[in-house]
Amino acid sequence: MIIYLTIILAFCLLQLIKETYPRIHSIVYTIYIFLFLTYIFTVFIIPAVSQYTSYIPTNLLPVFKLLIFSVLLLFLSQIIEELLLDYEYTSLASLFTFTTKVILLLVWLNHLKQFYDKFLSLLGLLS
Repeated sequence: MIIYLTIILAFCLLQLIKETYPRIHSIVYTIYIFLFLTYIFTVFIIPAVSQYTSYIPTNLLPVFKLLIFSVLLLFLSQIIEELLLDYEYTSLASLFTFTTKVILLLVWLNHLKQFYDKFLSLLGLLS
């Protein structure tokens, strides 16, 4: 409930700033988005992930952490992409999204390297 109240108050303040000082509206809007994301991550997401990691078996813990990292990075990427699109930086938004996907692909491939090595060695034994 406090989050909704914060969003409503911020919307009212942003509208006031937009009407009185339109030149600084985009700066205040961007700062607010990043402060709000920091608040959400530190108050809700990090404690929730920390709580659920104790329930995950130890052999699945690296995959769980990597999956959570991927979801959070894609979520953050989507928010920043929409922010850049609002300011009409479409090419920069596309580049940011592409870079995020490449980073996630490289992280997952690096994590699964041991699996690929064992799988390819088993295929070599079968042939």
